[in-house]
Amino acid sequence: MIDLPRTREEAEAYRYHRWAGAPAGHPYRPNQCAYEIWQGFHSYQCLRKPGHGPGNLYCKQHAKILAERERSG
Repeated sequence: MIDLPRTREEAEAYRYHRWAGAPAGHPYRPNQCAYEIWQGFHSYQCLRKPGHGPGNLYCKQHAKILAERERSG
């Protein structure tokens, strides 16, 4: 997770679960939180409902995490 999307346009360009075996990854799903979750070496888009944070792209839990990151620098 390097630069998470902040706008709808950025989210639509973002790709989840990119790796050597699937370089194209998976597209953004607008009915899910835009946060990228990592489990080991694989990632996926959060399954929760969006409506919070930048652009209302994130679930309540991940919007809070993003806000804390912004405050800490």
